Amino acid sequence: MSEAAKPDSSKVKRGGYWASVPPQEILPIIDSKYETSVKGIYVIGDATGFPLVKVAANQGRQVIERMAADSVIDSNSTEGLDLVIIGGGPAGISAAIEATKLGWKTVILERNKLASTVRSFPPGKMVYAEPRAMINQSELDVSADHDKDEFLEMIRALVEQEQLHVKEDTEVARVRKKTNNEFDIELKNGKCLPCKKVIIAIGRQGQPRLLKLPGAEKSDKVTYRFHSAEDYVNQKVLIVGGGNSAIEAALALCEKNDVTLSYRGDNFYRAKEENRELIDSATDSGKLKIVYNSNVTEIREDEVDINVGDQTVTFPNDSVIVQIGTLPPIDFLHDIGIEMDGIWTKKRFAWSGIGIVVGIFLYFIAKYFVLLPQKAGEGRWYIPLVSWFDQTEMSVGTVNDWFLAPLSTLICYVLPIPWLLLLGLVLINKSLSFKKKKPLSQVPGATLYLFLGALVYYLNFAAPSAFTIDANEAGSGPYHLPGFEWLFYVVPTYFAGLGGFYYLVYFSAITGFGLYWAFTINNPILWKRNLTIIVVQWTLWWGIPTFLVVFMGTNPWTPLLSRSINAWPLKIDAFDVDPSIVRPGDPEWWYTVAVVGVVWAVFLTFVIIPIFTIRFGKIYCSYVCSCGALAETVGNGFRHRGPKGDTPRKLEKYGYVFVVLAALATIGSMLGFEDPLDYYNVWVGTFLAGALAIGLYPFLGQRIWCRMWCPLAFWMNFWGRWSKFKITSEKGKCIDCNICNQYCQMGIDIKSRALQGKPITLVDTPCVGCAECVMRCPMEILHLGDLPEKKLIQISGISDSKLKDIVNE
Repeated sequence: MSEAAKPDSSKVKRGGYWASVPPQEILPIIDSKYETSVKGIYVIGDATGFPLVKVAANQGRQVIERMAADSVIDSNSTEGLDLVIIGGGPAGISAAIEATKLGWKTVILERNKLASTVRSFPPGKMVYAEPRAMINQSELDVSADHDKDEFLEMIRALVEQEQLHVKEDTEVARVRKKTNNEFDIELKNGKCLPCKKVIIAIGRQGQPRLLKLPGAEKSDKVTYRFHSAEDYVNQKVLIVGGGNSAIEAALALCEKNDVTLSYRGDNFYRAKEENRELIDSATDSGKLKIVYNSNVTEIREDEVDINVGDQTVTFPNDSVIVQIGTLPPIDFLHDIGIEMDGIWTKKRFAWSGIGIVVGIFLYFIAKYFVLLPQKAGEGRWYIPLVSWFDQTEMSVGTVNDWFLAPLSTLICYVLPIPWLLLLGLVLINKSLSFKKKKPLSQVPGATLYLFLGALVYYLNFAAPSAFTIDANEAGSGPYHLPGFEWLFYVVPTYFAGLGGFYYLVYFSAITGFGLYWAFTINNPILWKRNLTIIVVQWTLWWGIPTFLVVFMGTNPWTPLLSRSINAWPLKIDAFDVDPSIVRPGDPEWWYTVAVVGVVWAVFLTFVIIPIFTIRFGKIYCSYVCSCGALAETVGNGFRHRGPKGDTPRKLEKYGYVFVVLAALATIGSMLGFEDPLDYYNVWVGTFLAGALAIGLYPFLGQRIWCRMWCPLAFWMNFWGRWSKFKITSEKGKCIDCNICNQYCQMGIDIKSRALQGKPITLVDTPCVGCAECVMRCPMEILHLGDLPEKKLIQISGISDSKLKDIVNE
């Protein structure tokens, strides 16, 4: 192949780890101070997922300010280096300037030359000062656009002026943490530099993607970096790739060389509009040849073989320039021990397993437990523990006396001691951190240990009233879980059942997290979305129907209200007349209300939902649905973990099976066969929608149910092919940063459409209209609906200065 094969990113193994997203979306997890999971190591710049010079430069200043505020470096120390900065781009240089001002002994280690990414640009290429609205806080002059040479001269002068210590052509092999919380920087040349703190600012260029074919190892004619057109005169040059770098190299060389461009695709969808126009012009004038849908198969001394369709064509050749992208430095960061988003760690496996177990408990077992003793039934939950020891004829009393009682005593009197000591240490560390002082001692996983310890202690406390190993004490329940009686001084006793209490917590969490994310991100779109979610959930979806029963008891209005926006096939029994509505002694007109509810459910499913989808898209999933409400609020922090790639997109297409299953279960129910509906409710409505989908939030993102299994989502997908909904992009302004793709919970390849200036529609995507991509785009080029009128004027060719004149007039 002419380019490194795209990995199937749904489940890719690389370098000893498993990932569910493409390499460009695997990012180090950092906190607000840019510190990673390895304390003392910070990551800034392109490696954080924002490939913008101004952002990188600002992060360089911010990370030093935050390190200084925490007093993480004793500038009076005379031993070793205070700070090693790996990477000599805008982020690293900006950080070095600020650290030098503080008197920290700092060195920059650069694998190539300073600003190597910009240095690899073709002559004349611009370094843009984006985002325009962002204020430059650094010492770098990145408030205005510069061409390549101007930018490099600015960097050189700044390094000289600030007297920065820089070691170019110095590659770091690995970083190792020492027992005293300092670090050893091991270099490829065998040397080792001890230091107190490390800043990684290496960008995401990493190593070039390599061709894997005969002759690709010919270093005398195959290169992966294009530096200058002056190196090529009167040569037969093959350029491999289809991105902006490949196109710009071809344009730079085609005036003085015989240039052929080989690309495996059928169009340059990743190219900027200006590059498309220039390369079309060069091709029309005969200055270069483009071979689409082609793969290089072999490179020899004076020729190359290119597979085009079913044929192999041989081209005379002197040089091959490969521009098929780079591999981000995932292995380097992972080897250090930095936790990476997108990689399936043991910790994430464990939490997902716990999540699924908790989900199964809540959705299948919680109905057997209550939180008030007066709501409890007979007996306790029987655990047949003694039967496991039948061969030894151990009695219930023996097991209790020799095993359970001592274990209970140990938990009751011994466990609190280390638990309280750990809690005290955590609180002291929090206090010291608030005072900008060093913690006494760090205990990895302290929060998890506190949680598990508290859980074990509570279960030991609750076990005698809820569980038994004596068959004579068994009963049908429900069983009382003690310790929550105090809640019901303020919470209605209607929620004493653990299942009902779960839903009270469910919708309260939607409110709490909805407001948290709205305040945290503070974007008008997010405020509109989350406030709509909160109001809808606490009125028509759950709030009013539930509290009507709480305060009025049985009534005819609850089923009608619960069907008002909960459409089939999400509400699988929407077309059944609720048998609990009319009982002996109830008014006959209640039955009429129940029938009206069924008629409304039919109208909602087959008329309103299709019309709403055609007009507004699938925003029902992001603004109305309770599954989507939990995803957009409680699950908002996991949205970037949704699997990407070809395999998830193929699996999505099978979701229509669940519409068919829902239809068969509904028809069977209407004909008097309840088993199909019962099976559907258990395995789809309860297990997939609840226990599994929510349990997988930290593992595969918060929209697995919506993407793969929700029948209502696929019912809307069907109508979406006629929808007017779209997210448009400003053509030619996408910088290929991939942030939109990273945060798309539905796994849509937004970036490729933005690069081509094509809208995101429901014709070929499952977009739910959450508009996260619009909010996250650092260039602000994505828009719900059509482009704003001002943007249309700008795109039509009017300059910025002329546009200002128009606006002022």
